[in-house]
Amino acid sequence: MKKMTNSIKMLVAGGLLLSVMFLNSCSKNQQNAAITAQDNGASDKENFTAGLPPLEAWWTFDSTWTESLQSLTGTGHNDVTYTATSGAYNGKAAFWSEDSGYVSYDDAGTLNNGTSGFGVDFWLYAYPKEGGAQCVYCLPQTGAFWPTHHFLLDSYNPAQGDSGLIKIMFKANKPIPYNEQWNVVGGIPNFYNQWTHIQYKYNGFTSKFTLLVNDVMYLDHITLYTDDPMLGGVPLGNVEPNPGPHGALIGAFQNTWDPVLFGTREVWMLGFKGKIDQLKVYKF
Repeated sequence: MKKMTNSIKMLVAGGLLLSVMFLNSCSKNQQNAAITAQDNGASDKENFTAGLPPLEAWWTFDSTWTESLQSLTGTGHNDVTYTATSGAYNGKAAFWSEDSGYVSYDDAGTLNNGTSGFGVDFWLYAYPKEGGAQCVYCLPQTGAFWPTHHFLLDSYNPAQGDSGLIKIMFKANKPIPYNEQWNVVGGIPNFYNQWTHIQYKYNGFTSKFTLLVNDVMYLDHITLYTDDPMLGGVPLGNVEPNPGPHGALIGAFQNTWDPVLFGTREVWMLGFKGKIDQLKVYKF
């Protein structure tokens, strides 16, 4: 159990209830937000690909686990399978897990190399699950509780209705208080049982993070810091290489895949239920 080094600052939107198990399981330095699009310039949509380099990795899930650009080879677990063409967002098929299926990649190619920043773009068909969080995408880090990067769907509670809560974490891999950068957004409407478009990016040259959901900007180029700015923190800057890279995961926590390398899975780490399609990863 790690020590919590800064307070969680979150507005609970639309009756949203956070997972107590998840928030108390480990320490994290967080850049948190739970805001509505109306509060943050919903009309100010950006071209997500503007200023991004070429794609680094692309999973189409067209009846194959093999990634398209680097030919990264995946292994399916826990009855993970593909949708029919009619169930995909685009192409021949999509990733489909009925309850806890996932795909592991022993080799993540260039995804764990040095980088200034990154971008992630995918389509998600989410199903609500109570009692914990679901991991959609993960870059594991050997010997660490938190991976280098992951995208989570947080614990569902019927009180929140059809609104979603997502958590995006990545590590700077630096000896700083805010090594683990958490970006949290709740109250996202019309989130479940339909296709949702997720786009986010961190630019190490500007230290700014951006999040769009269904072309609505929820985090508008917010600046991330090395520590609380009131305590001397400065803009975060570049992301350092993963010091303990160990492949990639789609649909699971690193602890689920290999508890020996990453630690025993905690009770709030749920299996993924839903569909994923057209997962793209960019790197600065």
